Amino acid sequence: MGDEAGDRADAIPEGDTEGGPAEDAGVEATAAGAASGQAVLGALMAAAAVAGSTSTPGYAYQKVQKDNREPRAENVAGNFWVDHTCIDCDTCRMMAPETYSRMNDQSAVHQQPSDRKGRVRALQALLSCPTYSIHVNERSAEELKEAQAGMPLPVPGTGNCYSCGWRSEKTFGGEGFLITRPQGNVLVDAPRFNPVLAKRIAEMGGIKYMFLTHKDDVGDHERWAKHFNAQRILHADEVVPDTQAVEVKLTGEGPWQLPDGSDDITLIFTPGHTEAHVCLYYAPDKALFSGDHLSAGYTPEQELYVFKDFNWYSVPRQLESMRQLLQYDWLHVLPCHGRPVHLRDALHRLQAMNELLVREGLTPELQPAAVSS
Repeated sequence: MGDEAGDRADAIPEGDTEGGPAEDAGVEATAAGAASGQAVLGALMAAAAVAGSTSTPGYAYQKVQKDNREPRAENVAGNFWVDHTCIDCDTCRMMAPETYSRMNDQSAVHQQPSDRKGRVRALQALLSCPTYSIHVNERSAEELKEAQAGMPLPVPGTGNCYSCGWRSEKTFGGEGFLITRPQGNVLVDAPRFNPVLAKRIAEMGGIKYMFLTHKDDVGDHERWAKHFNAQRILHADEVVPDTQAVEVKLTGEGPWQLPDGSDDITLIFTPGHTEAHVCLYYAPDKALFSGDHLSAGYTPEQELYVFKDFNWYSVPRQLESMRQLLQYDWLHVLPCHGRPVHLRDALHRLQAMNELLVREGLTPELQPAAVSS
């Protein structure tokens, strides 16, 4: 279906009107990105087989055809299309639901964008696809630049929180977030390293700290830390060979503040998904960066959800860790994997948490715990 670097919008160097050397602009061409992702994808599929379950939406490993870059039959005819390497990570469907939807356990284009705004959103999803599975036949350099400039994307309902996009196959499409603050910006978990995104983040004040919620989703942490001379923070019990050089290793069960002692951010010990998973609470925006601890459910009656099929330590421990989160006044749940949650108020938070606890056979909380602002 044409040459892969040629039919990908992220193969165009920023500021150019035609395709060119991707490395010159720091934007990966599809052919290189797809090749580098195959070993990672194979490992993820093997891990899923060991886990013994493909029941959770978003993990349609049996549908993945690693080398098939032809359009899926489910795509409607038109400019944008998805190939058979889609791993059903949900990235494109979250970013541009008017264009992409889930069909037969993978993403596909269900409606071609009809205006500039829609095309820009579709391009942002294309740029953020971790397996380079989205393609566009014809593209506008101006719309591409607008798509690039629009990321990181503001998180609705917050003033200083942004979703980075540019997701990585190393983290199975996990989301990275940026918190902008006078004391120094914080990157939460790791998007794919890309010079275009790095330039945008530099324009927003750079990165002082890089907080890693747990060992699964560290991705390109080393490249981000080196580029911005950022201090990385990870619990000592989550350190693996790849993260031995992390500058700040948390010990004990917290809670902790950032090394600069500022009181707007609290790091909360939430073991369960992994042995020493930690969430980040950003008080000014009432935002809980939950890593793989907590996300939205897949049905309207499941406002809060835990991924039990993909747990590497203890589901009971993860569920019990939920209770201590009620000590904090969060309304926005911003996960690495899964969809975000936006709650109305403290009562809504308690109701949603109790629904989760009861659904999992645990005793509900009768009233909110003392709230930390």
